[in-house]
Amino acid sequence: QIINVPQDYPSIQSAINSAVENDTVLVAPGEYFENINFNGKNIVLCSNFAFSGNPDDISSTIINGSMPMHADTGSCVLIVSGEDSTAVLQGFTITAGTGTRWEDEHGANLWYTEGGGILIQYSSPTIKNNIITENEAINVPAGTASAGGGGIRCGDGNPYIINNIISNNQGRYGGGIVMNYSGANIKNNIITGNSGGEDFGGGGFSWNVFEEPFY
Repeated sequence: QIINVPQDYPSIQSAINSAVENDTVLVAPGEYFENINFNGKNIVLCSNFAFSGNPDDISSTIINGSMPMHADTGSCVLIVSGEDSTAVLQGFTITAGTGTRWEDEHGANLWYTEGGGILIQYSSPTIKNNIITENEAINVPAGTASAGGGGIRCGDGNPYIINNIISNNQGRYGGGIVMNYSGANIKNNIITGNSGGEDFGGGGFSWNVFEEPFY
Protein backbone atom coordinates (compact mmCIF):
# COMPACT_ATOMS: atom_id res chain seq x y z
CA GLN A 1 0.00 0.00 0.00
CA ILE A 2 0.92 3.67 -0.27
CA ILE A 3 1.08 5.56 3.02
CA ASN A 4 0.90 9.32 2.61
CA VAL A 5 2.68 11.89 4.78
CA PRO A 6 1.26 14.05 6.21
CA GLN A 7 -2.24 13.01 5.07
CA ASP A 8 -2.21 9.59 6.76
CA TYR A 9 0.52 10.16 9.34
CA PRO A 10 1.91 13.50 10.51
CA SER A 11 5.57 12.50 10.44
CA ILE A 12 7.80 10.37 8.25
CA GLN A 13 8.86 8.21 11.19
CA SER A 14 5.31 7.47 12.28
CA ALA A 15 4.52 6.37 8.72
CA ILE A 16 7.59 4.12 8.66
CA ASN A 17 6.57 2.61 11.99
CA SER A 18 3.19 1.66 10.55
CA ALA A 19 4.54 0.33 7.25
CA VAL A 20 5.08 -3.33 6.40
CA GLU A 21 7.33 -5.02 3.86
CA ASN A 22 7.07 -3.58 0.33
CA ASP A 23 4.90 -0.60 1.34
CA THR A 24 5.61 2.85 -0.08
CA VAL A 25 5.78 5.89 2.19
CA LEU A 26 5.05 8.88 -0.04
CA VAL A 27 6.02 12.24 1.43
CA ALA A 28 4.42 15.49 0.28
CA PRO A 29 6.57 18.59 -0.29
CA GLY A 30 7.62 20.35 2.88
CA GLU A 31 10.42 20.47 5.43
CA TYR A 32 10.42 17.65 7.98
CA PHE A 33 12.61 18.13 11.05
CA GLU A 34 13.27 14.47 11.72
CA ASN A 35 16.03 11.90 12.18
CA ILE A 36 14.45 8.81 10.71
CA ASN A 37 15.23 5.11 10.99
CA PHE A 38 14.08 2.44 8.52
CA ASN A 39 13.98 -0.03 11.45
CA GLY A 40 14.83 -3.00 9.26
CA LYS A 41 11.89 -2.50 6.89
CA ASN A 42 12.33 -3.04 3.15
CA ILE A 43 10.06 -0.22 2.06
CA VAL A 44 10.20 2.58 -0.47
CA LEU A 45 10.48 6.03 1.11
CA CYS A 46 10.04 8.65 -1.57
CA SER A 47 8.87 12.11 -2.50
CA ASN A 48 6.55 12.90 -5.38
CA PHE A 49 9.63 12.77 -7.63
CA ALA A 50 9.21 9.00 -7.86
CA PHE A 51 5.98 9.59 -9.80
CA SER A 52 6.49 13.01 -11.37
CA GLY A 53 10.15 12.91 -12.39
CA ASN A 54 10.19 16.64 -11.62
CA PRO A 55 13.42 17.67 -9.84
CA ASP A 56 11.53 20.46 -8.08
CA ASP A 57 9.98 17.72 -5.94
CA ILE A 58 13.48 16.80 -4.72
CA SER A 59 14.43 20.31 -3.67
CA SER A 60 11.05 20.97 -2.04
CA THR A 61 10.86 17.76 0.05
CA ILE A 62 13.41 18.16 2.82
CA ILE A 63 14.53 15.92 5.65
CA ASN A 64 16.25 18.30 8.07
CA GLY A 65 18.20 16.51 10.78
CA SER A 66 19.13 19.55 12.85
CA MET A 67 16.81 18.78 15.78
CA PRO A 68 17.63 15.22 16.95
CA MET A 69 15.97 13.81 20.04
CA HIS A 70 19.39 12.56 21.16
CA ALA A 71 22.51 14.62 20.49
CA ASP A 72 24.58 11.54 19.68
CA THR A 73 22.08 10.32 17.04
CA GLY A 74 22.04 13.20 14.60
CA SER A 75 22.06 11.41 11.22
CA CYS A 76 19.13 12.46 9.03
CA VAL A 77 18.51 8.85 7.96
CA LEU A 78 19.61 5.58 9.59
CA ILE A 79 19.49 2.32 7.64
CA VAL A 80 21.27 0.00 10.05
CA SER A 81 19.19 -3.15 10.53
CA GLY A 82 19.94 -5.46 7.61
CA GLU A 83 17.78 -3.78 4.95
CA ASP A 84 18.36 -4.93 1.37
CA SER A 85 18.20 -3.20 -2.02
CA THR A 86 14.40 -3.02 -1.91
CA ALA A 87 14.75 -0.49 0.90
CA VAL A 88 14.74 2.67 -1.19
CA LEU A 89 15.35 6.31 -0.30
CA GLN A 90 14.42 8.48 -3.27
CA GLY A 91 13.74 12.08 -4.11
CA PHE A 92 14.66 14.10 -1.00
CA THR A 93 16.91 16.92 0.03
CA ILE A 94 18.76 15.56 3.05
CA THR A 95 20.43 18.26 5.09
CA ALA A 96 21.69 19.56 8.46
CA GLY A 97 22.51 16.14 9.91
CA THR A 98 25.36 15.92 12.41
CA GLY A 99 26.11 12.20 12.50
CA THR A 100 25.68 9.38 14.97
CA ARG A 101 28.18 8.17 17.57
CA TRP A 102 28.91 4.64 16.41
CA GLU A 103 31.22 1.85 17.53
CA ASP A 104 33.61 0.53 14.90
CA GLU A 105 32.71 -3.13 14.44
CA HIS A 106 36.29 -3.87 13.37
CA GLY A 107 38.05 -2.11 16.24
CA ALA A 108 38.38 -2.65 19.96
CA ASN A 109 36.13 -0.12 21.70
CA LEU A 110 36.73 2.55 19.08
CA TRP A 111 33.90 5.04 18.64
CA TYR A 112 33.33 7.49 15.79
CA THR A 113 30.76 10.10 14.84
CA GLU A 114 29.65 9.11 11.34
CA GLY A 115 27.02 9.52 8.68
CA GLY A 116 25.89 13.13 8.89
CA GLY A 117 23.29 12.72 6.17
CA ILE A 118 22.85 8.94 5.96
CA LEU A 119 24.27 6.18 8.16
CA ILE A 120 24.20 2.66 6.69
CA GLN A 121 25.39 -0.45 8.57
CA TYR A 122 25.00 -4.16 7.74
CA SER A 123 22.57 -3.07 5.02
CA SER A 124 22.43 -2.68 1.24
CA PRO A 125 19.74 -0.09 0.47
CA THR A 126 19.14 1.87 -2.71
CA ILE A 127 19.88 5.59 -2.35
CA LYS A 128 18.87 7.40 -5.52
CA ASN A 129 17.86 10.79 -6.88
CA ASN A 130 18.56 12.75 -3.70
CA ILE A 131 20.35 15.98 -2.87
CA ILE A 132 22.57 15.24 0.14
CA THR A 133 23.95 18.59 1.19
CA GLU A 134 25.32 20.61 4.10
CA ASN A 135 25.56 17.73 6.53
CA GLU A 136 28.53 17.20 8.80
CA ALA A 137 30.30 14.56 10.84
CA ILE A 138 32.91 16.55 12.72
CA ASN A 139 31.94 16.26 16.39
CA VAL A 140 34.56 14.41 18.43
CA PRO A 141 33.41 14.29 22.07
CA ALA A 142 35.43 12.61 24.81
CA GLY A 143 35.90 8.91 24.12
CA THR A 144 35.46 9.35 20.36
CA ALA A 145 38.38 8.69 18.01
CA SER A 146 37.29 10.82 15.05
CA ALA A 147 34.36 11.73 12.79
CA GLY A 148 33.64 11.25 9.10
CA GLY A 149 31.23 10.47 6.33
CA GLY A 150 29.57 13.86 6.27
CA GLY A 151 27.18 12.94 3.48
CA ILE A 152 26.99 9.13 3.67
CA ARG A 153 28.75 6.50 5.76
CA CYS A 154 28.34 2.81 4.97
CA GLY A 155 29.86 -0.11 6.84
CA ASP A 156 29.66 -3.83 6.06
CA GLY A 157 27.07 -3.35 3.33
CA ASN A 158 26.66 -3.19 -0.42
CA PRO A 159 24.42 -0.21 -1.23
CA TYR A 160 23.33 1.22 -4.55
CA ILE A 161 24.14 4.95 -4.57
CA ILE A 162 22.84 6.29 -7.86
CA ASN A 163 22.01 9.68 -9.41
CA ASN A 164 22.53 11.77 -6.27
CA ILE A 165 24.07 15.18 -5.73
CA ILE A 166 26.39 14.93 -2.71
CA SER A 167 27.62 18.44 -2.04
CA ASN A 168 29.05 20.75 0.61
CA ASN A 169 29.20 18.14 3.35
CA GLN A 170 31.98 18.07 5.93
CA GLY A 171 33.85 15.34 7.81
CA ARG A 172 37.24 14.85 9.38
CA TYR A 173 37.56 12.05 6.83
CA GLY A 174 35.38 11.34 3.82
CA GLY A 175 33.50 14.62 3.74
CA GLY A 176 31.22 13.27 1.02
CA ILE A 177 31.18 9.48 1.41
CA VAL A 178 32.86 6.93 3.68
CA MET A 179 32.80 3.23 2.83
CA ASN A 180 34.12 0.80 5.47
CA TYR A 181 34.44 -2.93 4.73
CA SER A 182 31.79 -2.48 2.05
CA GLY A 183 31.12 -3.10 -1.57
CA ALA A 184 28.92 -0.68 -3.49
CA ASN A 185 27.40 0.27 -6.80
CA ILE A 186 28.10 4.02 -7.02
CA LYS A 187 27.11 5.54 -10.36
CA ASN A 188 26.10 8.85 -11.92
CA ASN A 189 26.53 10.93 -8.77
CA ILE A 190 27.83 14.47 -8.55
CA ILE A 191 30.22 14.66 -5.57
CA THR A 192 31.37 18.24 -5.17
CA GLY A 193 32.37 20.87 -2.65
CA ASN A 194 32.76 18.43 0.24
CA SER A 195 35.54 19.13 2.73
CA GLY A 196 37.60 17.41 5.36
CA GLY A 197 40.39 14.90 5.44
CA GLU A 198 42.18 16.22 8.52
CA ASP A 199 42.44 12.77 10.08
CA PHE A 200 42.45 10.02 7.47
CA GLY A 201 42.05 11.88 4.18
CA GLY A 202 39.30 11.85 1.62
CA GLY A 203 37.62 15.24 1.37
CA GLY A 204 35.13 13.85 -1.14
CA PHE A 205 35.46 10.08 -0.76
CA SER A 206 37.15 7.71 1.68
CA TRP A 207 37.26 3.94 1.29
CA ASN A 208 38.66 1.67 3.99
CA VAL A 209 39.00 -1.99 3.01
CA PHE A 210 36.46 -2.39 0.23
CA GLU A 211 34.73 -5.69 -0.37
CA GLU A 212 33.61 -7.06 -3.72
CA PRO A 213 31.59 -6.15 -5.64
CA PHE A 214 32.56 -2.54 -6.30
CA TYR A 215 31.31 -0.88 -9.48
